[in-house]
Amino acid sequence: MTPSTYRFLDAIADSFNPLLAIIALACPFLRRPRTLRATIAYYLSTGAAIGIVYLVQAIDNRYRLWPSLGLDYSTHSAFAASLVASMGAFNRRWLVPLLVAVVLYFSLELVMRYHGVLDIVSSSALAAVVALLLHAVAVRFITRVWNSNSLSS
Repeated sequence: MTPSTYRFLDAIADSFNPLLAIIALACPFLRRPRTLRATIAYYLSTGAAIGIVYLVQAIDNRYRLWPSLGLDYSTHSAFAASLVASMGAFNRRWLVPLLVAVVLYFSLELVMRYHGVLDIVSSSALAAVVALLLHAVAVRFITRVWNSNSLSS
């Protein structure tokens, strides 16, 4: 790979997660019908899921969990998978295009030799599962709180 090709692909890789984060922030405003309850649940679960991505990174840095398995925790892959899972859970019509985009991003990580397949799969699978669980919990919690407040009015 030529140095200019490497720089170009590196710039694309560096831009993917920030672009995905901007789309994730705008996601509730692009959905019809838009409800306050769903938007609150989405932002709470997505924020918590991203927080957990970085919590796992800190734990891995401290206890060397991935290196003990001969792997490297991919924060970038986990971040992307977490956002894709959150947005896909919020708006299922976006799921296929988001999955295509994240698979292309993971492929780019492999081509650029940032991480290996097992690094990406282990990091992103954990982040996606956590994001989906948090989304389900947030929807139930917000619905319960919303309904209890409606009944007491």
